[in-house]
Amino acid sequence: MKQNKGFTLIEMLVVVGMIGVLAAAVLTALGPSRQKARDTRVISGLNQIAAIAETGFNGNTYPADLAAIKALTGGTTAVDDVKAIAGSDPTYTIGAANSATFAISSVLPSGGNYCVDSSGKRKASSTSVSGACN
Repeated sequence: MKQNKGFTLIEMLVVVGMIGVLAAAVLTALGPSRQKARDTRVISGLNQIAAIAETGFNGNTYPADLAAIKALTGGTTAVDDVKAIAGSDPTYTIGAANSATFAISSVLPSGGNYCVDSSGKRKASSTSVSGACN
């Protein structure tokens, strides 16, 4: 009797099917990780913008707006990165009574907001009003 070595068509189809099921499971598990990565990029961008605003602190005042922050870096900044990921410019406010405080917030891709202010607060689900995170 002649013995053939190799795999049958059925065996190959079963293996390909199992690989497909495993690939689908992995792709499903990666969805939330991508969303968290985008949120982290926005938060990192807000922290960079806050650091740039701190370097622009001059005579007890912070930069007046996002354009002034961009001017400090000479062009493309984290402001552009946050806008590209979040879909809109971050909100930058300075203190109402004076310009000695600032806050910057942005919408996160997964929903909600994140805020960073000059006192060091870094909070999720906050907005910036009059130079402070709420």
